[in-house]
Amino acid sequence: MFIDARSLSSDENLEADIAIIGAGAAGITLARALAGTGLKIALLESGGLEWSEEAADLGAGALGEHRYGALEAVRLRYFGGTTGHWGGWCRELDAIDFEARDHIPYSGWPISKADLKDYYPKAQTILQLGPARFDDFAGVAAEAKAAAPIAPGGAMETVLFEFSPPTRMGEVYRAEMEASGVAIYLNASVTDIRLDDALKTATTLTVARDGGAPVRLAARQVVLACGGLSNPQLLLNCDSQMAGGLGNGRDQVGRYFAEHPILDAFASVFALSPATGAPFAWRDTQVGKQRFRPVFQPSDATRRSSSRLSCLATIAEPGPKFDPVKGAFEWWDGRHGPQETATALAVALAAHRPDKTPFHIHAINAGLETRPNPDSRITLIADRDRFGTRRIKLDWRPEVADLEDYLASLEDLSRQLLASGTAVMRIAPDARARFHDETVWGHHHMGTTRMGADPMTSVCDGDGRVHGLSNVWVAGSSLFTTPGAANPTLTIVALALRLADRLKQEMAA
Repeated sequence: MFIDARSLSSDENLEADIAIIGAGAAGITLARALAGTGLKIALLESGGLEWSEEAADLGAGALGEHRYGALEAVRLRYFGGTTGHWGGWCRELDAIDFEARDHIPYSGWPISKADLKDYYPKAQTILQLGPARFDDFAGVAAEAKAAAPIAPGGAMETVLFEFSPPTRMGEVYRAEMEASGVAIYLNASVTDIRLDDALKTATTLTVARDGGAPVRLAARQVVLACGGLSNPQLLLNCDSQMAGGLGNGRDQVGRYFAEHPILDAFASVFALSPATGAPFAWRDTQVGKQRFRPVFQPSDATRRSSSRLSCLATIAEPGPKFDPVKGAFEWWDGRHGPQETATALAVALAAHRPDKTPFHIHAINAGLETRPNPDSRITLIADRDRFGTRRIKLDWRPEVADLEDYLASLEDLSRQLLASGTAVMRIAPDARARFHDETVWGHHHMGTTRMGADPMTSVCDGDGRVHGLSNVWVAGSSLFTTPGAANPTLTIVALALRLADRLKQEMAA
């Protein structure tokens, strides 16, 4: 049932066996998985059922030197969270993403992909996806009667994203949650987590709301599921009993902030013939009820032998059209570098094409895996929101070394496209100079309360429990130790399902 926290009396005594802070993908997944267990579940959301300026303002903050989106806009604070503007891109992390790799400092999750094998299929269903076929490009291409753009077995391989409708969890699961026994407190901003005298166990949440004094909620277990920005913000702000905040005795909360740098048109391709042009329009490919997008990534063997990070690169839909008869582009939008350079390449290519029909240039777009960086981080600033919570500063530090791995992968892809007779690629010669000014982001906030066996370099253990605290847990992508290249939502849901099982065990003990 939904309860507007603004309607509560100040002396109301709220209680829960498990209190979940944040009603996004992780929080709703947890609440659904724990409903019907006989446990008293409370789900607290700082916003309402719809977006509001007042709730959005609670996410405002400052930025470091590297540009980024306004913090109040990159996350959504209302029931359903950021699934409200999610694009639906889904793919599992690869097994290597969980491994400790000698060439990547601070890599290595405390769990393996095998630990999620029972949860990924359930996450697929929650996000309204079909059976997992992420690595079955050949099978999907055959069913779609689509040509393979590169031969299998090379340094780069073709894999798949599957698209969720996308699932707006606040809409899709609203009726179910309203009818459940879960108490869903809206417009309820948690500002403090109080501990017992031994400073080992959380006892009470302080819940602020507009129009009244804060209320208290006593809980046996507390889960932070409010995202990669707000999870560390809340832990750092809870510093009245523990200097530096909860779980921050070793100054790890907020560190290792990771994003997926999104690079648009750092490379472009021309199809070599009209017959092979279609695969490079690569709109979504429908197979039955499933919708896929082919992407290129370095193979597992390449990543291991070349000590290379991953990327997931797509060929965009048609860009400017080149007319071979006129020897010029019909229009130009500037995304593909200097028009003169592209025209010279197109003229040379047209001389080897079997006909004189117009053809398009296509941008290559990619999301990049990045190396964990403890100096890429979230910290508190002096400015406070209307409830007295200190706002954050995000200092994201994308590194040129991560770009170098991507450029190496583009060179491999260029050779394979040419060898397959399907396309000619041009890699922007000024890619390094453009990196910091033209890199955008995926709104994927990861790593700020990372998992790990060693409290010196992590905030939570392999179950998501905050080091040093008996009953405070974290859900969501802030747990990620390394980000991989895949969008995080599917893994967020899988991890939340795993945590739900762990909490059931904890409560039964």
